[in-house]
Amino acid sequence: MTYAPACQSRFTRPVFLWALVALLTDLLVEWLPSHGLYPQVPRPLTLLPLVPVTLFWVSLVRTILKMDELQKRIWLDSVFIAFMATLALTFVFAGLDRIGIHRTPADDIGSYMMLFWGGAYVFCASRYR
Repeated sequence: MTYAPACQSRFTRPVFLWALVALLTDLLVEWLPSHGLYPQVPRPLTLLPLVPVTLFWVSLVRTILKMDELQKRIWLDSVFIAFMATLALTFVFAGLDRIGIHRTPADDIGSYMMLFWGGAYVFCASRYR
């Protein structure tokens, strides 16, 4: 059994493509002013990543509605694990901030959440194979 066709189809799904476009758009909007290529990004241009993010969410909801029961269970299990890990990490960061050891920017929590979700999804999917 080969998994190459399944992987290729996953990379061409609208959910993956809109997530990739949203990431690239966000990185571009953040990267241009910080590297001096474009001195100041106009305010309306900073909202540009919201368009592919909105399309990502729409395609994600459509994808979830088309899933069978096992796929939904894997997805919900991984979301729950990622939520609980992010909640615990947020408590740790709040405690470290309260005692003055470490201050974590609020922007970093989303990155950790996506990392937790990716790891939890791989773990949950491997349990059902």
